Amino acid sequence: MTEVVYAIRMNNLEYSGLKIMDVKIGKTTDIDNRLSTFETGAWDVQLLDMWVPNPQKTLSTTEQGVQAVAENYAYDNESEKYVFLQDSYQNFAETVNKLLKNVTREDIKRDEEPTPEEPETVDYTGKTPAVIKILGETYDVDSWTDCLLLATTQILAEVDDHKKITEIRGSKRDYFVQEGKQSDLIAPKMIPDTGLYLESNFSANDVVRIIKRVLEHYDYEPSELEIFTQEETN
Repeated sequence: MTEVVYAIRMNNLEYSGLKIMDVKIGKTTDIDNRLSTFETGAWDVQLLDMWVPNPQKTLSTTEQGVQAVAENYAYDNESEKYVFLQDSYQNFAETVNKLLKNVTREDIKRDEEPTPEEPETVDYTGKTPAVIKILGETYDVDSWTDCLLLATTQILAEVDDHKKITEIRGSKRDYFVQEGKQSDLIAPKMIPDTGLYLESNFSANDVVRIIKRVLEHYDYEPSELEIFTQEETN
């Protein structure tokens, strides 16, 4: 089984527009079993993020490092449970994403070696985007959130059915929602001129995968997306 450090939302509350999340941070070699355990005792459980240890670090050391970062962003903490206010969780996750590889449940289930028919995928972990080319147009960007928002905006500007994008979602979380439901997202960003919001709390690799899913959902080829990082352009 894959060793991971996880961040699982145990509760999601909102007072006077202030979003508060209780997040459990721990380690496991069986995330499905761990989720099942938590779901038995809580109704609002959601897997937020998972990270795999760096090759030279143990799982326990990695967990301790992630919790040390969490202490810098959390409003309060007790044992392995942390209370995050509004955007503080996103800032925490983005910091950890620069240090560790962020993975999804799909990543864990997928074979690590690509099949002969599949090309090697680019790993953007720890890299910063500089330029994105989408549908033939080129734009400067500063972050992976910028990439996702800009690419989605440009794709939807070319199609008629904007709401169709809400069909794209993860196994336990929405990626795109209509206005009025943005409080269901961890870090919502408004998509201009659409009446829609997107989830922006994703790793670099997840951003690329989601943009390609949007392209394919609207019958565009994934090759319509190109991203150049600061590491490549410097």
